[in-house]
Parts: sequence; C-alpha cells; structure tokens
Amino acid sequence: MTGTNRYRVVRWVIAVAAFVLLHPASSRGVEPAAETPAERMAAMGFIRYRGAWRTAQEIELMERDEASHRASRQWFGRLERLRRSLDKASATRAAEEIREISDPFAVAALASAVTTEPVFQVRSWYLESLARIRTPDALMVLVATALDHVDRETRIAATEQLVRIGPHQAVPILASALTSADNAQVNRAAEALGRLGDRSAIVPLIAALETNHMVMTAGPAEGSTSATFTPAGGGLFMGGGPKKKIVSVRNDRVLEALVALTAANFEWDAAAWQAWLINERALPADFDPRRG
Repeated sequence: MTGTNRYRVVRWVIAVAAFVLLHPASSRGVEPAAETPAERMAAMGFIRYRGAWRTAQEIELMERDEASHRASRQWFGRLERLRRSLDKASATRAAEEIREISDPFAVAALASAVTTEPVFQVRSWYLESLARIRTPDALMVLVATALDHVDRETRIAATEQLVRIGPHQAVPILASALTSADNAQVNRAAEALGRLGDRSAIVPLIAALETNHMVMTAGPAEGSTSATFTPAGGGLFMGGGPKKKIVSVRNDRVLEALVALTAANFEWDAAAWQAWLINERALPADFDPRRG
C-alpha cells in the first residue's frame, strides 16, 4: 500500500470513530439498554447503605447518632474505672478527674452513678460535674435529683448546683411538680424552690399551700353500703372494703419556702398571701418601707 493510500485509510478510520462517538446508539435506530432500579435510585441521589436506599443527609444523621451513642457508652466504663481508683492510692487524682468532667457525652453515665453511688461525697462530685456540663440533659438530671433522690442531703447538694448554674432555669420545672398527685413530691419541690431563692416561684407556691390528693382509706367510706348474701339470707352491709377519698393537705414545706422568699408569714391564709402579692407588685421598684 502506497503512502497516499495508507493516509486515506487512516483518515477513514478516524472519521468512523468520530461518527460513533458523536452519534449515540438511539440516533442509529438502536434502543438504549433499560435502566436498572439501582441506577434509577442512584440518579435520584440515593445511596445503598446497610441494606436500604438512603439520602446522604440520612446517612450522616445515622452515623452521628451512632458516634454519640458510642461516646456515651464509653463514659460508663471510664467513670467506673475512676470510681474504682477512689479506693486506691490514686484516689486524689481520680477525684480531681471526676470533678473536672465537662464532656456532654458523660451525662448518662453521671446520671446513673448519682442514683447508684452509696457514698454521699462521691455523689456530690458527680453533681458538680453535671453543673459544669450545663447542657439541657445535665440540667434535667440535676432537677430530678433535687426533686426525687432518696437522700435529702443529695437533694440539697443538687439544688446548690442548680443555684450555681442559674436558678431561673430550674424554677419552671420544679414549680410544675407542685401540682403532683404525690404530696411528698409537692413538699420536696417546695423545699428546693425555697433554697433556689428565685421569687418567680412565689405565685405557684401560694397556689400549693393546700393541695388535694386521692388516698385509699382502710375502712369503709362514711354512709356507704353494699349488698351481701349469707346462708341466712341477703341484706345490706355497711362498708365494702378500702375506698378512694380526696383529702386536702396543708404543705409545711410550701409555707417554709414562701416565708424564705418573702420574709412574710400569713400562714395558711391564701387570700392574705394573694393580697400581699398584689400590694408588692404595686409598689415601685425603689420603694423602701423604712422611709414609708
């Protein structure tokens, strides 16, 4: 083949290749291959992840939640090791590490430890760390401890930590407990509110001076009757077992909290407390009773 003919063949091959590249199969009357379901999902932006099609944002949220859960679980082991170190020669250093915890992922482990720890001093260190963390979750653990821990000194210690981080944050939650069906919880909430020293609790405390609670009476309710049948015949029988009864209870801790917050004492007279509150709100902020 001469050089001229070889040149013509090369040009022809290049032209054919260019035609194939520039003209897809559909333009030559050839149907394109059918798109698979996987290709359609990928085209819509979905990614195959752990056996399901998910968006990139969904995958990111899943991985973030899993990382948070792992970090939280790791703190259970770490806090347990620190607790064991308190009984060893390294006790001082371990105590310092506990009191310096500031990782939000430690909240769950600290909450569990406050509940199960038998030594008050160690519980107080856990509470100190929760106050340092200051996340909403940490705040809720402190409030729950101040309200319901079985040990009164621990409740007081939790309340002191709430004062440290800002009592106004805990007042609405504790005030809501003043409406509890459990009278003991009402009084524990009042005690904590009195220690917090935030006067925004005065209104709900006045409303909780006396609260109504459902109790079970051991004997029959007065005037109740029930039918009874014996071998001698039927008849009416007074009583019929334990009965539910609503009782009104005066809450001593509520009164103590009101006295602490107001420096006044109208005892159980809710109307007098309300009148005092109206008068207090009507006075100018710079009013000094010593000057009239």
